Amino acid sequence: MRMKSAAAMIVLGGVWACAGGGSTPSTRVGASPSPAPGVSVTVGQQFTLHAGETAAVGGASARVTFASVASDSRCPSGVQCIQAGNAAVILNVSTGGGAPRPVTLNTGTQPHEVPLGSNVLRLVALAPQPPAGGTMEPSAYIATLCVCRQ
Repeated sequence: MRMKSAAAMIVLGGVWACAGGGSTPSTRVGASPSPAPGVSVTVGQQFTLHAGETAAVGGASARVTFASVASDSRCPSGVQCIQAGNAAVILNVSTGGGAPRPVTLNTGTQPHEVPLGSNVLRLVALAPQPPAGGTMEPSAYIATLCVCRQ
């Protein structure tokens, strides 16, 4: 009987750990395309957004929404390329409660960043790499961003 109880405890512990029980919040913003109100990050903190997600940036009075990937010519995963290529990420950015404005940042060409008040909004990375011979679902993209001090 003790073996069955121990096995059940291990299974339940694994389920609890996978569900995030007892974990501390990470810099991952939002868990669904419609993040909860009040999700926020701070200036200088890297954060990730899936397409459609929004982050409120404390200390910058800004909101950043990952709208879409306009183009992705990066080297596919598992392929050797002569050039790295580029992905163009469209973000909707609003400051001070104003209307959002579209901003395009790039992974391989300029601009990688744009001014945001006394800070800069920087595209740090875009994942995953496109698959060889396939297409990417728009919802699969994850942008790593930073509102950094200049």
